[in-house]
Amino acid sequence: MIVVLGAFDGFHRGHALLFERARSLASVKGREEWGVVTFTPHPDSVVNGMRVKPLFSEEEQEFLVRFFAIPHVTKIHFNDELAAMSPKEFIALLESLLPVSGIVVGEDYRFGRGREGNADFLCEYSSHRGWAFERVKTLAEEGGKISSSGIKKLVSAGDVSGAKKLLGYPFFFRAQIVKGDGRGRTLGYPTANTEYPADKILPAKGVYAASVLLMNNWHPGALNTGSIPTFIDCQNHRRFETYILDIDETLYGSTITVFLEDFLRPEVKFDSKEELMQRIKYDVDSARACYIKARKENSGLYKRIAAAF
Repeated sequence: MIVVLGAFDGFHRGHALLFERARSLASVKGREEWGVVTFTPHPDSVVNGMRVKPLFSEEEQEFLVRFFAIPHVTKIHFNDELAAMSPKEFIALLESLLPVSGIVVGEDYRFGRGREGNADFLCEYSSHRGWAFERVKTLAEEGGKISSSGIKKLVSAGDVSGAKKLLGYPFFFRAQIVKGDGRGRTLGYPTANTEYPADKILPAKGVYAASVLLMNNWHPGALNTGSIPTFIDCQNHRRFETYILDIDETLYGSTITVFLEDFLRPEVKFDSKEELMQRIKYDVDSARACYIKARKENSGLYKRIAAAF
């Protein structure tokens, strides 16, 4: 098996190059199997004692596996014992788990105790074992390397259009619709209230244009996330409320996937209900325009996304 090694908590365009190379190697000399080997929890949470918020929940990662057509995923539990392994000990563990016939990594991949292992070590080890080996050059965009940490910074700042360029698809979350307080309906814009996945990276507060996947059908949407300062100002709890355009029915219990296309505006406390309603109408019109533009620019992408769900 050709294995792609990495501490993935989501997949971006740079990772896609690794997968393409592994797929190509697997087709050479009768090799037919390839897959991804990753870790849970994220190694930084053990090695550095950091709380690492992933780009995507485990359920969302399963969608990405289908989206990228990855045939096999092996998750190795990362703990202090694994962190203390030398590079050779880790590769021995890998061989005990999988019939390794080749390795693909990014050029800056590091592993093993004290990050002693790198692509040079893997190249030499693979040559000794008669394995195929590829180190893939890190993909850069506008002078900077594409990385999960960089994408997280964009999402946290509200730059979801920038995150989309690096991911190759829109940042998204998947959640069940729960009963809200019904305020949106009184304003003429009933929203789908959702519980955002726990411990996942949070987008900046504000209003976003969105593409909403509901029961395998696409709809334009406008997401508001924040503390709802005009009415209740719930500072201790983030609300995620999505107005799904052209849908006027009770959806409690349904699961939706909300893809954030663009940041429309920051969260604002309005002086009156009328002022808020006027702005909502403007936001909804902007969200529809973003949705139409996204479909026009890459309709094939959204067909692939829907097929993966």
